[in-house]
Amino acid sequence: MKEIFLISICLLTLNSFSQKSKSTKIGNINILELTMKEYDKDTTANAVVLYEHANYYLDKNKNYNKTTDYYFRIKILKKEGQNKTTIKIPFYGEEKIHSIKGVTYNISPQNKILETHLEANQIYTVDLSSKWKKTTFTLPNIKVGSVIEYKYSVTSPYSGIDDWYFQSDIPKVKSDFTAAILGNWKYNIRIIGFLKLNRNNASIKKNCINSPSISNGECLILNYGIDNIPAFKEESYMLSKENFTSKLAFELESYTNLSGSVKKFTKTWKDADKNLKYNFLDNQISKKRFFKNELNPSLFLIKNNLEKANEIYSSIQNHFIWNGKYWPSKKVRIKKAYKNRTGNIFDINLSLYNALQAANIKSYLVLTSTRDKAIPTKLHPVINDFNYLLVKVIINNKTYFLDATNKKLPFGLVQYIALNGDGRVMDFKKGSYWETIKLSKKTYRTTKALLSFNQKNELSGTLTVSSNGYFAKNNREEISETNKDDYIENFESKHSNIEVDNLTFKSKEQNNKALHQIYTITFDDFNLGNKIKINPFLIDRYVKNPFKLNNRDYPIDYGHPRSYTYILSLKLPNGYNLKHLPKNKALALPNKGGQYILSFKNLNNTINIYSKLNINKKIYTNEEYHHLKEFYNQIIKTQDVFIEIEKANN
Repeated sequence: MKEIFLISICLLTLNSFSQKSKSTKIGNINILELTMKEYDKDTTANAVVLYEHANYYLDKNKNYNKTTDYYFRIKILKKEGQNKTTIKIPFYGEEKIHSIKGVTYNISPQNKILETHLEANQIYTVDLSSKWKKTTFTLPNIKVGSVIEYKYSVTSPYSGIDDWYFQSDIPKVKSDFTAAILGNWKYNIRIIGFLKLNRNNASIKKNCINSPSISNGECLILNYGIDNIPAFKEESYMLSKENFTSKLAFELESYTNLSGSVKKFTKTWKDADKNLKYNFLDNQISKKRFFKNELNPSLFLIKNNLEKANEIYSSIQNHFIWNGKYWPSKKVRIKKAYKNRTGNIFDINLSLYNALQAANIKSYLVLTSTRDKAIPTKLHPVINDFNYLLVKVIINNKTYFLDATNKKLPFGLVQYIALNGDGRVMDFKKGSYWETIKLSKKTYRTTKALLSFNQKNELSGTLTVSSNGYFAKNNREEISETNKDDYIENFESKHSNIEVDNLTFKSKEQNNKALHQIYTITFDDFNLGNKIKINPFLIDRYVKNPFKLNNRDYPIDYGHPRSYTYILSLKLPNGYNLKHLPKNKALALPNKGGQYILSFKNLNNTINIYSKLNINKKIYTNEEYHHLKEFYNQIIKTQDVFIEIEKANN
């Protein structure tokens, strides 16, 4: 509350600063917008923003608190676009939502503009949680072809300026952000995304303040805008859209009060390290003695450090149950969490760190964030950018990143959701630093089928699916959460032409080893006639390309390299000969980004097929997108082939 009080003292002295007149008013409809049938720059769009504008200023009518006036005008082009007519406005604490107005415009058979106004009783406000509320309203009388226009204002005593999103899931004709920011407030302003600004004006207005306490007061006048904005379209293998959606982001750097005293909000990493150690982590990094007493004494007697670290990792991993929470809402208390056997990400991995420290294993804490959040900025420390904690271990000059929060993770892997850019390694003696999170386990899946036709002329045999890394972790989770019969049923539902007669597992409980699933199977859709056509990819066939966009402005992020191998040994039935075998094929991505090979061999009427796909990189640039898209197109075509056999003449 003290910070807000100081701000109010400064702003109450102003009596001549406002740019409310720059806000867009209701009433900008025209007949051309109402008769528009589709948006020519994106004919697939179900709605389009015709114009939107946010204007930020100090409002003398609101006790010189900070006010942002919002204005939107949207054309509804298809039935699916009608969801854009329900507006939800979240707000926090002492913020106020006011001046809500809305109009729906339709056109009569006589080409007259018909207006339906939003009524006050159609506006609702509800409490959410933790001081958050939400105001909701739906524009009335909506039809395909309607144009909606609405405005509202948010007045806030707080120092933050909300991000302005130029881009959304529908295209926009024009988007503007204007602001007048008092000179004693300093912000870091970042323009995020791949779109270029059409309007980019920042100027200083002298003497914008009439106050005896501040001479030559200055204001920063901003005018940013983009025209013809395409919709942001999400696709497979991407990080959070917050990294790529074009927007303005504001971070408060400093505030100068009337006496000239400066309060800095942007800290150095040295400041951040100290704050994390003594305030947020509250010295929870110095609990070695507790874990020395709690863990089995035999763990600390293991001489081989890698084996010792593995055993300590397994002990912490099997002791805790992750409660599904990431960044803790309160200070961490790992003793309490350990005794309760449950905790958030920080509770568990801080316990792992302390246990490793107790064993004299060289280890460090690593801050990162989940893939549904923006990658933490490297420009300066923003603690709220992080919500995940890992442990870095160095043994025999080799680095391992550990995460004990999931019981099926092997030593040297972290939860996939934590693979979001580099991690910040917290070296509390020499200072923190950025480091790429490298994984110690390879991720692969090998599918091997040994098949022949039995006496009933059924195609049957064994199918072995071997997996490692993340693929094995995912399979082990599914196996542990499902009984065996249901697991088989799930497999059969994915492969409707296969009946599973038996299933056994190998290394199911040994996370550090490859998992093997061994099926005895029968195919029920083969009928032996004079001629038979068989697609050799009886399972694991690619039929859909994960990449469908004409252009993609953001990187392709797999998170980690991976490989897929498919092996089929098919013994032809007695009395049949091979008529046609597909050709071998080899494909490659540029710059050693990946390969696909496919080979066919016939040996004594047994056909052997070998197929392997390697994705060698975890990240591909948007410039590589077309190569990757075509790579998958060619794989799909390559696998759309048939082996032909025919009955021998008697």
